[in-house]
Amino acid sequence: MPDPRPETPRTAYLPPRAAKARKLILRTQLGLGWLLAASLFAVVILVAGTLLLAKGGRPGAPWVRVAAVAAFPEGSVTEVPAATGRVVVVVDRRAGLVQAFLAEPGPCPVTAAGPGFARPCQGAAWDADGRPRRTGTPALRRAPVRSARGDLYVDMGAAAP
Repeated sequence: MPDPRPETPRTAYLPPRAAKARKLILRTQLGLGWLLAASLFAVVILVAGTLLLAKGGRPGAPWVRVAAVAAFPEGSVTEVPAATGRVVVVVDRRAGLVQAFLAEPGPCPVTAAGPGFARPCQGAAWDADGRPRRTGTPALRRAPVRSARGDLYVDMGAAAP
């Protein structure tokens, strides 16, 4: 019995010689939809690349910029106010490392005291890991640090309690 459907022209076919190479031969041009889809993907890739480059390697949230790394002299301990205002960031650049601790604000800054830290006006002292040397003194909380494009960033949310 013959096929009742009329013969429709094929838009693509696979000739016997091309079967080994798996080449599809197109008989018509691709439509406007294919052109628009390809253009849309190109625009998406361009926008994503631009956003990535504009960020410039700076970490996003929850990282907070403290200051330029150059603002903290090598071999010193420096206290700076945090962006939140409820804590201060104690930056330790001794022993060739950059470490940050979060502390409660006080009447005088936290300074270096041997391998540890001290706030002389209150008689508070901490060891090199931020543990208090006297009872009743709150511990310094170590915060992760990251340097990007010459700036120091601290992860305020990940500070150890």
